[in-house]
Amino acid sequence: MEITLITGPAGVGKSTLCWEMSLQLATANVAHTVIETDELDRVFPRPSAEDLARIRSGTTDVSSLNLAAIWSTYRALGHTRLIMSGVMVHLEFDRRWILAAIPDATITVIRLIASEPTLMARLVQREIGSGADEQAQRSLRQARRMANQDANGVFVVPTDGKTPTELAEVILRKIGWLNVRPE
Repeated sequence: MEITLITGPAGVGKSTLCWEMSLQLATANVAHTVIETDELDRVFPRPSAEDLARIRSGTTDVSSLNLAAIWSTYRALGHTRLIMSGVMVHLEFDRRWILAAIPDATITVIRLIASEPTLMARLVQREIGSGADEQAQRSLRQARRMANQDANGVFVVPTDGKTPTELAEVILRKIGWLNVRPE
């Protein structure tokens, strides 16, 4: 079981990249699944630790429960490759809840980065409504925090000036999921 975990601050292009990676894999007839982690815990009110422990003892994160449930279906269908996207500011914590859901997985982490002007330009296109300013500030905080984290074992991929098609091709080549022409 292989997971390619696409991380980076909000607005860096994770979702767009995942869609492009999926398209390229589908075009090459390579079986895979895609899960955006934002959708694993989009619930109000948030379940308490007690609520979650009643479902599975020791569980404190609804994301892990939902990922396990979704993955059980994909596994039953024979899938062995998963592209996941999420901000993942606390990478070691995130690895733990992912592996709690899919214990036999190996995780390759791809961290997307962009300059602050690029992030802001992308967020202006994406974010509307009353939360746009706060999202922009949150994204900048995320980018700065990630820039100061250890990148050992993490593939850091700059996105400025690159198209999703180019980025997907580079990443799929790097992880070996797609045989493409050598450069």
